[in-house]
Amino acid sequence: MQGEQEEFAAEVVARWRETHKKSMTVFFILVALNTDPMWSRELATWLVNTTGIELTERGLHRTLQRMHKSGFTSVSTETSPVSGADRKVYTITPLGRSVAQKIKQEGLDYVFSPAYQTGLERL
Repeated sequence: MQGEQEEFAAEVVARWRETHKKSMTVFFILVALNTDPMWSRELATWLVNTTGIELTERGLHRTLQRMHKSGFTSVSTETSPVSGADRKVYTITPLGRSVAQKIKQEGLDYVFSPAYQTGLERL
């Protein structure tokens, strides 16, 4: 029975992690771009190093396209100093910064509450 419960718990966590990843990806990208403009490979590295979330190249590019169409990012082209190839560099826009701030203030406010912190510490 113990093995079944652990397997079930692992499945629940995997589903939660996937849902969390989908719901937080735009916010995480906005936070990354709030530090510096980045191209897709830099963003992918930042996401893995900062959040542990890995996106496929295709998934990241689709998300970046949606964010650009929504006005959250602007895109410029820069030549790679190594390969000479053109690459898109993404920058957060004032609208993107406003959205990120609102998510932080209204969507993540519980993270900063003492009761939430106490509950986490007791886990």
